[in-house]
Amino acid sequence: MTKGTLGVIACPMLEDELIYSLGKDPESKRVYVLDTPYNGSLRRKMEQKGVEYETADEWDFMNGALDLDRDGFNVVIRMKNLALHAEPKELMQNLENDLVMLQGRVDAVAMYYGMCGNYGMDLTKWAEENLDFPVATFRDGKGRVCDDCVGVAVGGPEGYQRLIKEYTGVMLFTPAVATNWEDFLGASDMAKGLDVLGPGNKKEQMKWMLEMCGYSSVVQIDTGLEDRAEFDAATKDFADCMGLKILQADPGYVDKGPADRIYAESKGYLGSKETD
Repeated sequence: MTKGTLGVIACPMLEDELIYSLGKDPESKRVYVLDTPYNGSLRRKMEQKGVEYETADEWDFMNGALDLDRDGFNVVIRMKNLALHAEPKELMQNLENDLVMLQGRVDAVAMYYGMCGNYGMDLTKWAEENLDFPVATFRDGKGRVCDDCVGVAVGGPEGYQRLIKEYTGVMLFTPAVATNWEDFLGASDMAKGLDVLGPGNKKEQMKWMLEMCGYSSVVQIDTGLEDRAEFDAATKDFADCMGLKILQADPGYVDKGPADRIYAESKGYLGSKETD
């Protein structure tokens, strides 16, 4: 049986993959969700899917006051602000700072993050040089880092390249992107350009921006990790607001391999205890 504490640093765009892995793992564990402002969606989905968890005060965890199972398997989740992807360099510095703060508190960390513009950045190499615990990231079957949340959904760089070649002039929506689309687009590079337009209806401004950039459709990538009705409703809301058509990606693009690998790798870094 697994023994130790796995830290998870996660973006809301990849919370579905985290919930999928926790729910799929049959081993007994105590799951703690730290009480940050960004865990509402994660907690709602965990409750929907019957994944048991406890909320925990972040100060208690960081100061050793959290009642962890010292002889068992613990998972401690810290959800981060979705808007961090707007500034790739600041994102990486922020994640590195978070990892440094976890030293002495966890035995390994799973980074449920894409690199969000930091293409080729491998946090595991940085961790080997700067931390006293191992870090796992999303990777494809060849060991290459998955650069963003869509890449995670379609198995890595090759799937992503095929996808964008087949679908041009479109927005790509996984279920998590769809259900968080206002926050996601609000922190995008395109949204930064809206500031020059001054005050006004941001949705109308975003629609104008998408038209100027030649976007015609939104493509749904059904990962199967979230309620389909909720995915469809959120995508329709976006498409209606922006005047876009809704297309469906070929189901063959979806690949849960990166989600399976990050969980298995990070859990594998923990110790084990003997059973009677």
